[in-house]
Amino acid sequence: AVVSTQSTGTNHIYVSSDDIKETGYTYILPKNILKRFITISDLRTQISGYLYGVSPPDNPQVKEIRCVVLVPQWGTHQNVHLPANLPNHEYLKEMEPLGWIHTQPNELPQLAPQDVTMHAKVMGENMSWDGEKTIIITCSFTPGPAL
Repeated sequence: AVVSTQSTGTNHIYVSSDDIKETGYTYILPKNILKRFITISDLRTQISGYLYGVSPPDNPQVKEIRCVVLVPQWGTHQNVHLPANLPNHEYLKEMEPLGWIHTQPNELPQLAPQDVTMHAKVMGENMSWDGEKTIIITCSFTPGPAL
């Protein structure tokens, strides 16, 4: 989970590492992509995007997130609704789907039930999503001083 303070959200970014395991995949989210996603976010309405990236040729356990695809969507303070079809564009052909990212008003100790349901639904409807490789990133906004 990513937690941001401030209305613009980009001056103080904290990454919760409570659930990080030593085995499995390592995901790299460039700061410029995270900063842009937070900048376009709304504190009262959730937004979401699909994550796409690549693995370096010498290390398939590392997943480098290269883009967040923002599809048509509508959100409330409780959840975000995405279209049934995944994005399909020539820019994505060389990348693999890595999951999705979304904002939420408060940090939660675990994934919200609607996040688990949506992830399972997308995995069930799209064979390109591998349950071992796809992730959910939540971005929470916490109260903080506006500088």
